[in-house]
Amino acid sequence: MNLNDLSSLMERRQDGGLSFERFRADPVLAGLQWPDDVLRDFLFEHGDHSPFVDDYGHLDLSAITWTLETIPTADFYTMPTGESEAGLIEHFAQHPVYWVTVRPRESAGTGKNTGRGCARRSSSTDAS
Repeated sequence: MNLNDLSSLMERRQDGGLSFERFRADPVLAGLQWPDDVLRDFLFEHGDHSPFVDDYGHLDLSAITWTLETIPTADFYTMPTGESEAGLIEHFAQHPVYWVTVRPRESAGTGKNTGRGCARRSSSTDAS
């Protein structure tokens, strides 16, 4: 099974018909036995992003196992990325400011939108 085999699942997710909980409960995905954070990041969030699918769509998802390990920061500079992300790590190293979009929050218990969302700005500093 590869990303292209999940196109109907991705379409349902795009249409807003699947929460992450329902997405991960799909029998095809449950059979992968991937950790929730990997399912969320790798498939739920990016599984239909064209450059991502171009880079990784050929991989046999059922043959991938995941482990959690600590990696020294310096190793990220030489870590390979997909073809569509060539130079991305170098770009972040030179421009360590990025924006994160936060979805609008709902007030607890009311289901009402409490705002339009916000953006956070983060930058690295040299700690001496």
